[in-house]
Amino acid sequence: MTQPTKKSWRKLRVRGVPADLEKLLNVLRVLDRTVVEISMSVYNVPRREQAAMLEHHQRLHDMVRERLPQLLCEAGRA
Repeated sequence: MTQPTKKSWRKLRVRGVPADLEKLLNVLRVLDRTVVEISMSVYNVPRREQAAMLEHHQRLHDMVRERLPQLLCEAGRA
């Protein structure tokens, strides 16, 4: 069961983020998750550890989704 305070990655929309960037972030997340799942299969990662790895993967992408627009803005000012 999910935690009540945890937002879904689909709902983590930062204000002012263009729809194109949002779409790009979604595509990158799907591609990256596919690579992670394939690599877990290739390296025979046990099922119990796969769930933990996918959770870490989701948290990483949630953080990128929240912070990438700020980093892009800062890079544009430099």
